[in-house]
Amino acid sequence: MIGFGGMVTNLIEQLGSFGVATVHEALGRTGLLSPGIRPIYPGAKAAGTALTVLAHPGDNLMLHAAAALCRPGDIIVVALSAENTDGMLGELLATSFRARGGVGVIVDAGCRDVAELTRMKFPVLSKAISAKGTVKATLGEVNVPVVCAGQ
Repeated sequence: MIGFGGMVTNLIEQLGSFGVATVHEALGRTGLLSPGIRPIYPGAKAAGTALTVLAHPGDNLMLHAAAALCRPGDIIVVALSAENTDGMLGELLATSFRARGGVGVIVDAGCRDVAELTRMKFPVLSKAISAKGTVKATLGEVNVPVVCAGQ
């Protein structure tokens, strides 16, 4: 008996082979993130299952929690409780995500260490690039419904 996991993986691979615009149109013009979310380097793209994070401005504690929960094929989708452009993740968190099988990050805030992430070829889509660091002080949530970049 084949479980749903294989079917889901196959569907993700199939959808990932198409461009964002094609998938957006095929899904009835739904699910498109705001145009302010951009890949940090040309050609950055990934397809996977969403591991959601609700974090607070200037605080990336919950991204570290997500790194501990990340499974192969996950894309970490980071929403914030209020507008912010601080560099919520960089090379160290990306290395943690990749080591656990994460395939990319979408963050409705800033990203740092862009040169290193580009060399790693770790796909990150963010609304800003900022060297401004964050603290690890405030609890948020992981694996809950979030609104990220308008979706």
